[in-house]
Amino acid sequence: YTEAWDNDKTQIHIMPDTPEITLAKQNMQNYSVKLYKQAMEEAKKKGYDLRSDAITIQAAKASRQIASDYKYKEGYRKQLGHHIGARNIEDDPKMMWSMHVAKIQSDREYKKAFEKTKTHFSSPVDMLGIVLAKKCQGLVSDIDYRHYLHQWICLPDQNDVIHAKKAYDLQSDNCYKSDLEWLRGIGWVPIGSLDVEKAKKAGEILSDKIYRQPPDTIKFTSVTDSPEMVLAKQNAETMNKV
Repeated sequence: YTEAWDNDKTQIHIMPDTPEITLAKQNMQNYSVKLYKQAMEEAKKKGYDLRSDAITIQAAKASRQIASDYKYKEGYRKQLGHHIGARNIEDDPKMMWSMHVAKIQSDREYKKAFEKTKTHFSSPVDMLGIVLAKKCQGLVSDIDYRHYLHQWICLPDQNDVIHAKKAYDLQSDNCYKSDLEWLRGIGWVPIGSLDVEKAKKAGEILSDKIYRQPPDTIKFTSVTDSPEMVLAKQNAETMNKV
């Protein structure tokens, strides 16, 4: 398949200064990783001199000192041990202020006065506020809101009782279906009636057993030299040969 191409490629000569060849060489230079890093590799070979007082080095040191936690806490470490402490808490204003803030924020101190005074307070039972509170409690109470009726007895022959029973019977599903329950199971159909004969005839029409007669139940005799039998034998022999 490639024999003709192998023979032709050794006989064809392309000039090296054609536009396509020149473009391909230029593209190779553009995509070359070696030429891309050539300037950096030559700079590495020449070396460089970076002094400690260079601007970039000074800027890096300054940034490191700003971000250093040690430099951040240097002033605090120098002041340690030079403070003169107070002899007690009352002499130190900062400690007193801290205690005052803690008392303000303390829930125990907040309720201290209430806990002391709540056992020394008493109010009369017939005080206007107490009476009003009881009255409001009675109004919103569910116990006093609901008054259940007493148990009463009515005579069975009263007109309203008879009318209620009649209405219940009309709405009752059991009474509505009582005639059906009484008639259920007592129906009778004569054997020779028209509906029974129709049902039997429809069953015979829809019967698959009567509709499909088995071939073995039909008595027949086939002639061996009939044209149909001869044609069938010839077709069978042809199919066997194939």
